[in-house]
Amino acid sequence: MTELAWRLTRFGGRSALLSTGLTALAVAVATLLLQFAVAGNFAFDERADRTSWREPAAPTGEAGAIIATAADHYGGDSVTRVDLAAIGDDAPVPPGMDAFPAPGEVWLSPAAADLLEDVPESDFLARYGDVEVAGELGPEALAHPNELVAVVGRDAADPVMTAERSNADSVSPMEFSTFAGGSADVVYGFYMILMVLAAILMAVPAAVFGAAAARLTVSRRDERLATLRLIGATPGQVMRLTLIETTLAAVAGALAGTLAWTAVTPLVALIPIDGGRWYVGDLWAGAPWMIAVASAVPVLVAASALIGLRSVVISPLGVARRVKTKGLKAIRLVVFAVLAVAFMVGTNFVGGDMIAVAILIGLFAGTLAAVNLVGPWIVQRLGRILARTAKGPARLLAARRLADDPKAAWRAVAGVAIAGFVAGSVAMFPMLQADTSTQGTETVAAMVPADEADALAAGLGDRLGDAAEVAVVDSSGYLTAEDGKAVIEATTTGAELEAVRSTMTAVLPGDAPEREVDSSIMSNRLIGSVRTGVTVVLAVVFLTAAVSAAISAIGSVLDRRRTYRLLHLAGTEQKVLDDARRQETLLPLGIIGGASILTGMVLTSPVIGGMGFDASGALILGATVAAGVVAVIAAGALSRPLLRSVMHDVSPRPD
Repeated sequence: MTELAWRLTRFGGRSALLSTGLTALAVAVATLLLQFAVAGNFAFDERADRTSWREPAAPTGEAGAIIATAADHYGGDSVTRVDLAAIGDDAPVPPGMDAFPAPGEVWLSPAAADLLEDVPESDFLARYGDVEVAGELGPEALAHPNELVAVVGRDAADPVMTAERSNADSVSPMEFSTFAGGSADVVYGFYMILMVLAAILMAVPAAVFGAAAARLTVSRRDERLATLRLIGATPGQVMRLTLIETTLAAVAGALAGTLAWTAVTPLVALIPIDGGRWYVGDLWAGAPWMIAVASAVPVLVAASALIGLRSVVISPLGVARRVKTKGLKAIRLVVFAVLAVAFMVGTNFVGGDMIAVAILIGLFAGTLAAVNLVGPWIVQRLGRILARTAKGPARLLAARRLADDPKAAWRAVAGVAIAGFVAGSVAMFPMLQADTSTQGTETVAAMVPADEADALAAGLGDRLGDAAEVAVVDSSGYLTAEDGKAVIEATTTGAELEAVRSTMTAVLPGDAPEREVDSSIMSNRLIGSVRTGVTVVLAVVFLTAAVSAAISAIGSVLDRRRTYRLLHLAGTEQKVLDDARRQETLLPLGIIGGASILTGMVLTSPVIGGMGFDASGALILGATVAAGVVAVIAAGALSRPLLRSVMHDVSPRPD
């Protein structure tokens, strides 16, 4: 049977080889994108693991050291500070360092060392006292290569290692015995949820595209298999022949897609998320997962091919005689509506429960996949309406195509329609960022114990002199004194900001002093990451859509080459056929694409609507629509030479 499949492909003419190549190319693209979607989840997990040493577990025996963390700031950058003090002689060595830092030593991440290379000590290093840079941190200690981290060696009796820190992002001084088994930075839990959503948004279109790859030239294959059935082939033989033919092409495509992913991984690692690019190793999901993805796509393609064989197995004579298939059922629309309503209702009840979040994500993935289910039904209804109102040959040909073969017509626009749904779902996410640049006059504040506030303020005033005005207040900007606390603020010029901040950090134990806008640095980074993620997701989805449109357009010409030849021999001009092909893609695209965008916006409005409106979302959405239309038009233009060749080639074909 394998030899027969090879002979049918090899001696089936150029069209047979081209259709096999198209299937392999479609599978390669789908595999590449699925490898990307899966690897992203492992990448964030790797980052989270490398930050866990900064919040170690409580000691089970005798403690060997004390740790405390804080977020220092320099200009518009946030620097993670880790204060370490040894209690005994057996303090554990931190990851990425050769030895436990001695008092007076500072270890900087490579990015922090570069940032501070030309910065005067009074503007930054002076905040840690009389210190010297002892070395640079290795990758094991950093979330990503661009992370700004400073590890400061302290004496255990230093007030910095005893004063409580109230900032939610800080670890108050705590004793520990080992860096193993710590808690990862909580921000990566949020990033992982976003990555799961991004993976769904990328994986579903890729999976739909991969499944459609088995049906690119379904009419040609069905006619050939129906002929084999009519001359005596059993259903089992037809199924095995189809499996062999499609699986071989799919395996070749999956292997090519996996190899392509390993080749482009260094380029993908340059995408900045959470303030920095990736270590290439983070994007390595591991051989088992990569093999699983590469195996899943051919299985999906084979399953799709078998499902498409029902008519050949059950009624080969009907296929050979081109008997019109039954209309699609409205149950498709019902399934889509139920999933969409369930998702929207679920958004009103989900809280911090991870099980509820997982269910909600599953409903969203199901709704996205159901777009591919309801699309052909809408195409068929549209074709029937257009057929009744057509006033020209091109419109009539397009309408009959939509009504008679809605699944094939849908495959030509499915990628763009699903991309529109994705764009409508995420493009309106607000992405406004606060201005954190230095102003002419700046106020820096820190919270201190109320009974020590006056003495600390007096000492700070003596250190700063005329550089700043120091005062004890109940509130300064976003910072409001809690019970037993007071706020010390220093007002200075923008030019003296960092020197004043350094002096305050050195004098005042506890939380690091901040400007009011410094609290926006982290949110700006998060918003920037979301913007990058949205851009990447839309780029991936539209890459899928563009390739899908191009391959589907070529496959459609190969599928209907007999019809095109007969129409040409009957006197139909190529212009009429081109107009018909254009209308059979642009008409459903305009209606279904617009409906997909609107549905995506409505679906996520309960989640995103309360966050406000951002004009950049409308720009992203507009660019998305334009890119989709251009992709479909370009796909039609790409297949026009093949149409011309098919129309004028009236010689007998091997298949």
